[in-house]
Amino acid sequence: MHFLRGGTTEIIASAAGRDFIESDLEHHGIFDDIGRPAPYYKVTKWAQAFERLQLPFEHKDSNVASSKTDLGITIIHTVGHTPDELAWYDHGEMHLYVGDSFYHEGEDGMPIIFPGEGNLIEWIFSMQKLAVFVRTLNARAAAAAEVEDADGWVQVPRRVLVSCAHQTTSVDGAEILAELEKFSFRVVNKQVPVVSEQQWHGELFCTWRETTKERTPMSIKAPKRLMEDVREFFGHS
Repeated sequence: MHFLRGGTTEIIASAAGRDFIESDLEHHGIFDDIGRPAPYYKVTKWAQAFERLQLPFEHKDSNVASSKTDLGITIIHTVGHTPDELAWYDHGEMHLYVGDSFYHEGEDGMPIIFPGEGNLIEWIFSMQKLAVFVRTLNARAAAAAEVEDADGWVQVPRRVLVSCAHQTTSVDGAEILAELEKFSFRVVNKQVPVVSEQQWHGELFCTWRETTKERTPMSIKAPKRLMEDVREFFGHS
């Protein structure tokens, strides 16, 4: 969202998840489960993949602005955790914000939770997209830092940081994405055990967590059928 002094609010959402957002919000937002009414709102900006945001946004009922302000933010579609999941990258801060797509467990041992509308196949490819994006930006920053100034000083290259929902903030992006890739591969390859099962939202959810002493501080909780689908897709059924 973007709040303006004039009282205008812009609500940004992923264009890839438009059908999901505009249909059955009571169920998709789990409002029916908690007995609360779904809020009413209107998305004013359906962001395209890798779109760099500029203000003011163009609307059908408004005049096209003669000049725009670059917000320095790029939207990335990260379908998988949910159909409308997105990440956004702050170019000035070299900081990537990924929402609920992944995170470390933290002190509470919170797993990465996939709702029934999730898709682990899409998620794996979305995370690969983020990994390539981060590696590219790191390489670009490293190349720029190799140039010496007039006094012979070489700039220490900056690296992309990642912040996730819940408890993981400002960690090295390339490192946590590489960690996620290795962990998710082991889960799909049946190298990580199921540590709990429960009926939730009308279907069987499983939690996959490593139990060895040297373990990745991540775990996944998802409908069993989503894991069966991704294992079949990658030939691990």
